[in-house]
Amino acid sequence: MSKTNGVILICFLFLSCQNQEKSRLNEDVLASMGNKFKTEFLHAAGEFESRISEDPENIESLLGFAETKVILYIFGFTSREETLPAAREAFQTAWKLDSLSSEAHKLSGIFSLLDWKWADAKAALEKAVQTDPKNLNARHWYSLYLSAMGRFEEAMAHSDTISGMDPAGDYLIGRGSLLYFARRNLEMRDLMIEAVAMDTNVAWGYDWLGMAYIELQDYENSVNTYYRAFELSDGTVEVGGGLGHALGLAGQYDIAKQMADYYAVAAQNHYLPPVQRSFIHIGIGEYDEAIKLLEQAYAEHSWFLVFIQVEPWYDPLRNDQRFTDIIDRMEFPE
Repeated sequence: MSKTNGVILICFLFLSCQNQEKSRLNEDVLASMGNKFKTEFLHAAGEFESRISEDPENIESLLGFAETKVILYIFGFTSREETLPAAREAFQTAWKLDSLSSEAHKLSGIFSLLDWKWADAKAALEKAVQTDPKNLNARHWYSLYLSAMGRFEEAMAHSDTISGMDPAGDYLIGRGSLLYFARRNLEMRDLMIEAVAMDTNVAWGYDWLGMAYIELQDYENSVNTYYRAFELSDGTVEVGGGLGHALGLAGQYDIAKQMADYYAVAAQNHYLPPVQRSFIHIGIGEYDEAIKLLEQAYAEHSWFLVFIQVEPWYDPLRNDQRFTDIIDRMEFPE
């Protein structure tokens, strides 16, 4: 760790300790389930849709609309059925107009990844990077694919290239996700502390920092960090799953169970990604319930299962035949 990162870490830990007494579950935030960010993404999608209405051949807007819809799904705000058909339609229109651009190949790769078409995803994302080596977003998506396949050295090599072309640090959190899957936890912690220091009001840096603390078995700091992430994310369930997981591992069973039960009821009327809910049950040792939720995720063809082979939080399930059966059915490449 550099001297600068060390100072940041000391300051961050001090603030975490100062805020321990505030580490209570905010029920209003829990109930919001990320509505603030869902609304922002829906507004952005609506803006693209308006431009498409004015010019049905506006390729940039077609691809922007498709990608925004995909993000809504990936963040767990909407279901696959609610989101992807319109996204695919916009993408296919753009593809017919221009199938040569790096962005078009990137979106093609993303859709293939969402559909668990591993070979097609690999080919399209490789093509996106080859077509425009400076398309950092395409390169990051390719690195995510490589990580999901357990090809960590290749993924980090692409991340190194991104870092060399990203002076503003826009991909720090993205790099943190790759370090997480590669289980390079100390590096991830230090990098996420740097990301948080750059903007203390962005939820996602705290989210991944909380993951790093979990993997380092620093549960106290993980819980404190996750409370901050949860509030800043307006209760986004993707972050809530991490908070519940951290609480369970920290021995705060009652609060974690409260979250699990709340989500079980809320899921009857709202789409909530079952994988995120499963993480809470893993954290409190309810493995049978976690497996049931993962089976539901499999039936839904969930995005969140793409990383099932490399996600550290699944480790308690890896000797369970029901879990390995899910992986086998996904037919990952050898």
